[in-house]
Amino acid sequence: MRFLLSIHDVWPGNRVLVSGYLERLRSLGAARIALLVVPAYHGRQAMESDPEFLTWLRLENTRGTELFLHGYYHKMIEVVPGADGSVERIRSAWGRFINRKLVAQEAEFCGLSESAAGRLLDLGLEAWERAGLARTGFVAPTWHGSPPARRLREAGLGLWETRFHLRRLSDGASRFVPALAWDLSAPQGNPRLYGGGWWLRLLTALPLIKVAIHPGDFESPGTEAVLRRVFSAGTNISYADVFAHGSVAEPEPKPRHRSEA
Repeated sequence: MRFLLSIHDVWPGNRVLVSGYLERLRSLGAARIALLVVPAYHGRQAMESDPEFLTWLRLENTRGTELFLHGYYHKMIEVVPGADGSVERIRSAWGRFINRKLVAQEAEFCGLSESAAGRLLDLGLEAWERAGLARTGFVAPTWHGSPPARRLREAGLGLWETRFHLRRLSDGASRFVPALAWDLSAPQGNPRLYGGGWWLRLLTALPLIKVAIHPGDFESPGTEAVLRRVFSAGTNISYADVFAHGSVAEPEPKPRHRSEA
């Protein structure tokens, strides 16, 4: 079993926390970690306004840490104070349902029109360009919704991660990559592994999975125990390694299917 390892929702406000997570993961044996960076997390401090944060990102990149664009605000633009006025605020009933019932308004792209999703993507890429970061790939917040693959490919992005797949945008090659992640809404605030023990057993028997760490996940002592089991069962690889070992080509999603729940 091979596994991808990523830390989501990285922004200037949690740099110190994420730095600690990186060291903790490396102490467990992590060799390849990706950071999913949000340029203007919840409309707070923009990443390019913090030179120390950008220097840290670039330093991590030189160590082999892959950097992915992870939306722009991460949160629904309708509830972001001072959000960019050029983005259309119309969202489908499905997108409103997902945000209201499942992900605490964090599915930024879910239910938006193609033009609105494209504008948010452009804002993220403009910030990315100003920061001088490579266009390695894109991961939509909560994996719900996204600009269409065509739009991501035209933007020069290399990889696109959805909930169950990783796609190479240049040729549509795809790999099935289910996620191991934690639920931060569990009682008493202790992170709880989605799917529990049976999901962990299932995933560690598969050829390729991803492990998604979010800020707060290490608040539970059980998180490290799960990670130790994953490390003992498999080999940590980079996103760049995935298609070096063959791929399964799948049809590109039709334009109307912009998300994978």
